[in-house]
Amino acid sequence: MNTGLRWYLTGTALLLIPGGIQMVLFPWLVTVVLHETPTRVGLAQMAAQLPMLLLILWGGWLGDRVDQRRLLIGLSCAMAVPPMVMAWVFHAGYFSYTLLITWALVGGTFAAFVQPARDALLNRVAGKDIQRIVILAVGVQFGVQIFGFALGYNADVLGPSVLLIIMSTLMIGAALATTRIPPLPAKAPSKPQQPLHAIAEGIKLVWHDRALAPAIGQTFSVGIFFAGTYVVLLPLMVRDLYNGGSAEIATTFAANMLGTVVVTFILMRIGRTARPGRALLVAAAVSASVLSLLMFNLPKPLFYAVVFLWGCCGGIGMTMSRTIVQEAATESHRARIMSVYSLGLMGGMPIGSFTLGIVTDWVGVRNAVWVPVIGMLVILLYLRLRTHLWYVASALQNETQVKDSS
Repeated sequence: MNTGLRWYLTGTALLLIPGGIQMVLFPWLVTVVLHETPTRVGLAQMAAQLPMLLLILWGGWLGDRVDQRRLLIGLSCAMAVPPMVMAWVFHAGYFSYTLLITWALVGGTFAAFVQPARDALLNRVAGKDIQRIVILAVGVQFGVQIFGFALGYNADVLGPSVLLIIMSTLMIGAALATTRIPPLPAKAPSKPQQPLHAIAEGIKLVWHDRALAPAIGQTFSVGIFFAGTYVVLLPLMVRDLYNGGSAEIATTFAANMLGTVVVTFILMRIGRTARPGRALLVAAAVSASVLSLLMFNLPKPLFYAVVFLWGCCGGIGMTMSRTIVQEAATESHRARIMSVYSLGLMGGMPIGSFTLGIVTDWVGVRNAVWVPVIGMLVILLYLRLRTHLWYVASALQNETQVKDSS
């Protein structure tokens, strides 16, 4: 592992541990502390994801125009400020639903510019075997978030202020780690373009690519159906079906992430997958089937087991979709293409969160599971029958075939 990749992964880990804390802290605050209705829980989660929908493409444009390393250093420092402010808010006793939404919007705005730059920088420090490094990066991403969940597990004991100060400190650590990445060779200067034209160019490249378009389309459906389930239905199930608090929410999220990490390490041992498009579709279909088990009256240990298996399927889907996009993205447009990929996931989440919140109010938390299960299976059937995704091969597989034929 080269020095740049080592410090990239360190900075990523330090930046994502706070993400794990917030993934427990935020739903705990809105569902347990404020005890909001499912509709207002869905609205809160939608607010947290809305900046991604509106700004992620601008983040991709900026990531293609500036040094991604320096951009990440500055943004990591900036992201440390909102948690510190919220720590003071809790200490002073001013916490409210409105301030929670404000925090979510500000944090989401920074994240919309961080993610494309981080995704594009990975390709520059990874070396040749992109699929293997993507699998490693996904494993680190979800592995460290489990540590964040462990900290969030103690929200009832530590209190929000302590956790928010920890989040802020780790973000400063992420900025320091990123400074240790050796300066990268300057990219070839791109021709001057209006921002909207540059963004439109990235979207056009994705739209007309037989690998990128269906892979990102599948990711968008994951954002609507699976991510919405993750951030809305799971916390509501913990509260309403199992009478749980921050510890149970953290355990649920950790079980899901643990499944993702386990599968990621298995994929690392196997090596590259020759047909990532095929693996992506099969994993998503199995994932929908596993999710359907949550409609039954499960004892708590079995509930955690189902969530773990769902995370295993998600680990395959996440690594395969990112592999397809990273390998197909061109150097000059990589940040913009990765921002479209992120838009697919994050853009679908507000829709899914809002919809599932309303549906849960109407039909109850168990029956609401039908929405992501049926919706995802319909999308997968379309992708299998009407797109090229099933036949997408890895870049190294294509190189091998070319050498064998020559």
